Amino acid sequence: MPSFDFREKDPFSPIVYSYPGTTLLHQERTPYQEIAVLQHPHFGKMMALDGVIQLTERDEFFYHEMLVHPALHVHPSPRQVLIIGGGDGGTLREVLKHPEVQAVTLVEIDGGVIEVSKRFFPGLSQGFADPRVKVLLDDGAKVVRDPPVRYDVAIVDSTDPVGAAEVLFSAEFYGAVADALTPQGILVTQSESLLFHLSFVAEVQRRLKHHFPIADCYTQPLATYAGNWWTFSIASKTHSPRRPVRAQKVPTRYYSSAVHRKAFLPRSIYRRMVAGKLDW
Repeated sequence: MPSFDFREKDPFSPIVYSYPGTTLLHQERTPYQEIAVLQHPHFGKMMALDGVIQLTERDEFFYHEMLVHPALHVHPSPRQVLIIGGGDGGTLREVLKHPEVQAVTLVEIDGGVIEVSKRFFPGLSQGFADPRVKVLLDDGAKVVRDPPVRYDVAIVDSTDPVGAAEVLFSAEFYGAVADALTPQGILVTQSESLLFHLSFVAEVQRRLKHHFPIADCYTQPLATYAGNWWTFSIASKTHSPRRPVRAQKVPTRYYSSAVHRKAFLPRSIYRRMVAGKLDW
């Protein structure tokens, strides 16, 4: 197929990324969004939703490992895990590495994402065959208001906070997740770029603090996400998220206990961010 320059259409970014030499492998429109699978000479296969790159084969492990393993290593016994979004399966793959996990509920509103991932990204989607996994094709915000069980860890693997995903960053949603968690429960969510979306990251922290005794923020460089310096917002009912309480025994390409401890913002910068006093 002929190659072209794929130009991202990211409504939440002040810049436009371009990927030269891209070929289109698959494209479809579901009732919720446009799904495209692209091939790039450097990043390999890439998935785009409504024109925005969600993952690439080359670097997806940085995002998925850092979204999942800090929270699961902080909780002393993460038996029941909820994933909201994450239809590509990368977050699920990382959760299932933990033998302590007895059951995972993955709530994805668009089943088309799951099917496309199974077809084109088997390295990400392998976890859907695990008997511990239950998939609900539903609205995650609705499910947490009436959860079938209480969860030890909730992971929000969502798109940018625009359109249907905006509710997944609301104070009301965080309150519902807090109610759906066990007394030692932990919530973690991707929360955009510290460079491009500083005020948004700070607002997410303030909303989490309204519903959880502990809220914090850690970061990871991600080359293919606009703003690159990516944040993950984590909230806990009991345990400080800055230090893992369980030794790492799962195989990872990047995450480690040392990475975990160093990923969190220095407390002085964190306090200034939440107070709206960072000047970048």
